[in-house]
Amino acid sequence: MQYSDWLYWFWIKRLQKGRSLERWALRHLHHRDYLNVLAERVIEFNKLHHRPCRVQINSIWIDGTPQATAKARTKEVKCELADLLYIVEELNHKGDRVCRKGILLQGKNTVHPRKIDSGNSTKKERSLFEKLDRNDELTLNTGVSKRSKIIGRYLLDSSVKEGLSDCARFLLMPKKRCRFIDFVFNYSPFHVTWPKRETSNEMVVGQGLTEAVLGMYNGSGIGREIIAPTKCEWSRMVLDLENKYKGVEMKGYDRQQRHYSSDTCSFAVHKRFSQNPQVDVEADGSNGDLIEFETLPYISIIKVSVQYPEQDEPNKRVN
Repeated sequence: MQYSDWLYWFWIKRLQKGRSLERWALRHLHHRDYLNVLAERVIEFNKLHHRPCRVQINSIWIDGTPQATAKARTKEVKCELADLLYIVEELNHKGDRVCRKGILLQGKNTVHPRKIDSGNSTKKERSLFEKLDRNDELTLNTGVSKRSKIIGRYLLDSSVKEGLSDCARFLLMPKKRCRFIDFVFNYSPFHVTWPKRETSNEMVVGQGLTEAVLGMYNGSGIGREIIAPTKCEWSRMVLDLENKYKGVEMKGYDRQQRHYSSDTCSFAVHKRFSQNPQVDVEADGSNGDLIEFETLPYISIIKVSVQYPEQDEPNKRVN
């Protein structure tokens, strides 16, 4: 997977427009080709476990990020909340959600794959991620202006002492192609990770982005469960960030649609433990309909949906 990720990264770098490689790269994580790669990985995992399923990945790119205001220990911090919200959900045969998890990702271009650069914005974002006072409200706004709309105020629970380590990670991406070639077989160009120590810019050895999402799906990795918003402030925050967005297509600018969807990848087996399930890929075309701005989410979202037939729903499996 790292090899295909690197091929995709070189393509992103070669086609770069403008000065911000970070924004350009984050935008291309929403490209249909990359969504299809992720969908195929989820399919491969289920084939390995002989689980019939249907996988679809939808995304919407928002050229902007929610702004957070919070207390980081004794100091106030104002910065982006995150660049991306990944959601992984499992559905039963009727299409009802069985379980749902989410993770916030803050993208950063770095020279070294295991060191985060120490710019001013990074310092603020690290303060939010590592030092957030969970006994104080976290306020989200749509923009940096004092007059910008308030998305909501949230008092997160004490599942961790401080910070957002239960629901957020950094996504490190290369700054320069040549410096990362030496690490091509050890690190993905999309490295999901966390600081090793609060006082250091070194990061732990994390996972590639697709591996991290797969870990969310199979329950062995990062991410936090999304439940009823009345019972969980994190879940309420995710619901508010999603806004009223239901997956309707919207055309953007610079000839890129705001909304992308993977092909619908599915496989079925006639016998439940068949050794050779077949993968069928169907194009799930977009209709190009416009969506009202007030129904757009407040953050870029990539949503992985996995649906099972009735006999293989999670609560009915015989492993």
